[in-house]
Amino acid sequence: MTTRPLTIKLGGAAGAHAASLAVVAEHAQPGWVVVHGGGGEVGEWSRRIGIEPRTVDGLRVTDPATLEIAVAVLRGLVNARLVASLVAAGVPAIGLGGADADLLAAERFDARLGEVGHVTRVNGPLLEQLTDTWVPVVAPIGRGAGSELLNVNADEVAGAIAAARGGRLLLLTDVPGVLHGDAPLAILSAERAEAMLADGSASGGMRPKLRAAITAARAGCTVAIVDGTDSSAVRAALDGTMTGTTVTAAAGSS
Repeated sequence: MTTRPLTIKLGGAAGAHAASLAVVAEHAQPGWVVVHGGGGEVGEWSRRIGIEPRTVDGLRVTDPATLEIAVAVLRGLVNARLVASLVAAGVPAIGLGGADADLLAAERFDARLGEVGHVTRVNGPLLEQLTDTWVPVVAPIGRGAGSELLNVNADEVAGAIAAARGGRLLLLTDVPGVLHGDAPLAILSAERAEAMLADGSASGGMRPKLRAAITAARAGCTVAIVDGTDSSAVRAALDGTMTGTTVTAAAGSS
């Protein structure tokens, strides 16, 4: 593989933003892994059958009925649409879920969340083999004990895959980075990110993003949290320009 490995996570808002998706498709190449979310669509389909979505610590509470929706929507609709968009743009994309070739092993970790898993193992050799030719597009569904499926936060999946592969992790979201007041922090140490998680100053969906960023940064990855709804910011990040918030393993940074 001649290019530095890149793991990129498209959130629901970022992934649905046509201009940013076009930038990703323009740059995508073997050596990349794309992980996608889709919580908004899972929530929409849940409401159709009378289930009001709930979260705990930024993670979706997933009862058995919601798990069926999550698997159908994430591994089915969202993954297939994203792969189709990339293939139409000339990208050699291939869709995968965590059960495919045992890509993502997971286990339950919080009874309050129900059918939600924490990644315990990534099939790194599979990704290394695939990324020589393909751009894997990964739905955040893990394989638990035996044949059970578990809903896994997409940020966590991206962080775990990046930690296993090395290289760069780019987390696209719908804000300009990790905010301090109204402005994004240019650089954030893993130590300070942990403090933000502990004191509650990081809330909602930013919490799993910071946990993923910490995991990848401490594994030696270059990590950035970038506004995926801003195509110019996405292009700059893909070109290697510092934008959004860079999360580092080094102590003593902001």
